Amino acid sequence: MSALNQRIEAYGSWRSQLAEAVADYGHWLDEAELSDPSLQARLARIRERLRDDRLSIAFVAEFSRGKSELINAIFFAQYGQRIVPSSAGRTTMCPTELSWDPAQPVGIRMLPIETRLRDVSLAELRQQPGEWRQIPIEPDNAVSLKLAFECVRETRRVPIEEAILMGMYDESDPGCVGGRDGDDMVEVSCWRHAIVNLPHPLLKLGLVLIDTPGLNALGAEPELTLNLIPGAHAVLFVLAADAGVTRSDIDVWRDHVSPSHGLGRFVVLNKIDGLWDELKSDEQIEQEIARQVQSVAQTLELPVERVFPVSAQKGLVAKIHEDAALLERSRLPALERALSEEIVPQRQAIVGDQVRQEFEEAYALTQGVLTARRRNLVEQVLELGGLRGKNRTVVDQMARRIRNERTEFEQTLRRLQAMRSVFTRHSNALFAQIGIDNLKRHVRDARQAMAASKTSLGLREAMEALIAAAQRDFAEAGKLVSEVMTMMTAMYQTFHREHGLALGAPLVFSMRRYEAELARIEALQRRHFGALSLVTTEQWALMRRFFESVGVRLKSVYDAANRDADGWLRALMSPIEGQVREHQAQLRRRLDSVQRIIDASEDLDSRIAELEEARALIDQQLDALAALAARINGVLDGRSQAADLLAA
Repeated sequence: MSALNQRIEAYGSWRSQLAEAVADYGHWLDEAELSDPSLQARLARIRERLRDDRLSIAFVAEFSRGKSELINAIFFAQYGQRIVPSSAGRTTMCPTELSWDPAQPVGIRMLPIETRLRDVSLAELRQQPGEWRQIPIEPDNAVSLKLAFECVRETRRVPIEEAILMGMYDESDPGCVGGRDGDDMVEVSCWRHAIVNLPHPLLKLGLVLIDTPGLNALGAEPELTLNLIPGAHAVLFVLAADAGVTRSDIDVWRDHVSPSHGLGRFVVLNKIDGLWDELKSDEQIEQEIARQVQSVAQTLELPVERVFPVSAQKGLVAKIHEDAALLERSRLPALERALSEEIVPQRQAIVGDQVRQEFEEAYALTQGVLTARRRNLVEQVLELGGLRGKNRTVVDQMARRIRNERTEFEQTLRRLQAMRSVFTRHSNALFAQIGIDNLKRHVRDARQAMAASKTSLGLREAMEALIAAAQRDFAEAGKLVSEVMTMMTAMYQTFHREHGLALGAPLVFSMRRYEAELARIEALQRRHFGALSLVTTEQWALMRRFFESVGVRLKSVYDAANRDADGWLRALMSPIEGQVREHQAQLRRRLDSVQRIIDASEDLDSRIAELEEARALIDQQLDALAALAARINGVLDGRSQAADLLAA
């Protein structure tokens, strides 16, 4: 098993262990009657995050660079033959995703290329099963797999006018898909996108592979360039040792792939077996490979350590025939080690930090409730202990004091109710500001402005106006967040000062992460829809490409902000509402204890013993809570079976 496969398996094991520990924590809360809907919703979000987490690797290359062979060599050698089509010329004709979703049937879903004629984004079409053609697969049958994968190679010839409408032909681009024949027909892929749903062991653990068509297709499918590739945790940019770095390679590297676009960028110099010359010594061959690596690194302006010379074909053969010497000579293990040591730990660290923050907030809520209960029980014991030897008058005074405390607390609760009204107004205003309806209005205005524009300047101004409107939305939302934080901080302090509730500080929330994403979208818009593209691209085609890319990306920002803001607002109210309920219950219990003493329904010592027993139970619950939290933190810190696998 390769180092990469081991790391991915260890990462999957880590997520499973963590999800199991969080589930056990939630079950214990229910059994201990310490749970509530908001708390369980937090834990459910953690489990969903772990279950749905994906580790995506994108392969980008011009045709005939051996990209598909590299995918076969790294991930599918166990089938004993090529699974992803790999041969001379073009093989992958449409963007292809390989993943596993147990809710979907095993097979390949293919989206017809004709959907590019409609004003519907790929993101929307993903949610419409009827638009896709389903091709079944027998997952344990290599022949069935291979035949199904052949679909991504299917092409057909269409009139040039139709190809232009699809965005698949541009007369000004010499590297455009296919070629124009004497009958003004152009070859295009039959499919716009393919999603392979396969229960491969690594795919079941959350691995997603993105196999892209030739470099010139990157501009034809905006979601590929603005979402799938930038969102990938690793991008392997594949070159061929015999072809070197072409002009189109350099353009795509700078525009879509280079480290300035994200972490986890690798350059793979494939087909080094073409340099294995029997008339040269091993040392001469090594020197020639080193020169090629140095040249590529210099051209692409990156360290030589980021260029990995390999022979994917020889690596695949070596794995199938279990030829260790050939595998080492193919240099494939070096690439796999680099991927495993960089992308998997990075992803695990990110997911771990997200889970840790969410869990610590949930843990603090439960710990706060138990601590408050224990403190109140101790206070009750002290109160009742002070009644020993006292007369009825003293006991009556204590009862009156507790009633006064309850009255004062009820007055505070009225202030809390008023604060809830203000809180609700601010929440509604926040959701309205970053709501999808607001974005739809901005998009509608931009679309109308672009359609009415007669100049490239007008088009650019309409595009910039859409992003500026989104930026204003989030700037105003940031002000509302600050107002909510100020209000809740004051309320937390009031309850702590007047009633001793241990609430800590309100959970911090910021719009900065979304504003940063808007800045990235703005940079992408300027890069992909610059002055040249505005002049050379048909207006309708440019509008469609803009809204399929920038519009979809903006929607994802608004969706994420709404989801995160909803979680934050719930988290703000949960601590105060939980401790308010607990404080009310404790006041009732204190008054009940004193009243029972007054009524002589039980003696003082038996009531104190009962309270001491309740305190001992809470001490046990605190210990159990700490043990469950330690288990989760232990997995987060790597003290688990997954850590042993990672160290192997």
